[in-house]
Amino acid sequence: MAAMHRFSLSRLLVGACLFLLQGCFAGAFYLPDQVQVETPAHYQLRFEEVFFASRDGTRLHGWFVPAIGPPVGTVIHFHGNYGNQSYSFRQVHWLPAQGFNVFTFDYRGYGRSEGAPSKRGVYEDSVAAVEYIVTRPGGDRDNVFVFGQSLGGANAIAAVAGKDFPQVRAIVAEGAFSSYRMQAQEAMAAFTREKIGNVPCLLPQIWPLSFFVVTDSYCPAECIHRASPIPLLLIHCRQDSVVSYRHSLRLYEAAREPKQLWLIDGCSHLKVFTAAQPDSGYRQKLVQFFMAHRKKPR
Repeated sequence: MAAMHRFSLSRLLVGACLFLLQGCFAGAFYLPDQVQVETPAHYQLRFEEVFFASRDGTRLHGWFVPAIGPPVGTVIHFHGNYGNQSYSFRQVHWLPAQGFNVFTFDYRGYGRSEGAPSKRGVYEDSVAAVEYIVTRPGGDRDNVFVFGQSLGGANAIAAVAGKDFPQVRAIVAEGAFSSYRMQAQEAMAAFTREKIGNVPCLLPQIWPLSFFVVTDSYCPAECIHRASPIPLLLIHCRQDSVVSYRHSLRLYEAAREPKQLWLIDGCSHLKVFTAAQPDSGYRQKLVQFFMAHRKKPR
């Protein structure tokens, strides 16, 4: 009787976890918000409101922030899964003072962009953002740099690796995951430990179930090798509790040369370039990386 009770409890927990996996995929990877918390004007920067179409016609919103002084290139910023571009502009507000135009945008369902987020839709939005910048009149189309953080890093890698963008001079991904399925598995394992503790034999049952719920389409680890020969820089905090730094190790292993990996101690998820780390020197190192791969004028 006790054995049957344990079996029933195990089935109940597995069923609950499967339900959570099905319902929480979008919640785990896409947490959009329409509230605008700040604009580039908060940093005394001029900016242009931009509306452009995704590949399926969905209307997307972005900001184009011109460089202070003569531009040396344009950085396309792919933000993470939470909020919208107004939450994450603080990550890149310092780049115009370094001579870079900055283009930020919101995926579908985020901020003022139309639609609802989905993996395929967000991928197509990411491709459309790069296409917008490399065809934008009046810009330096030969010096485009892609900078993605967390989910944005996965999006940036997939978007550039899946298309031919010779104008993109370098790709930078900070705190990115290597696999949607693996990240979902790790997040679910952490969730179950937090909510119900360590249940024997539960996690081995959750992991196979995740294969039926979470696909690895547009998985960065599967396509990152195709980004070569565009120079790649992967950045990860060793203490990252949201996305393990081991994801960047896997991405680095899957990538082809030229590639670099910065594993950084003493920080947490997406904190390398924020105001909390102003004297770390990593902002200047990032600028140096971009400049080293800038196409020199003839």
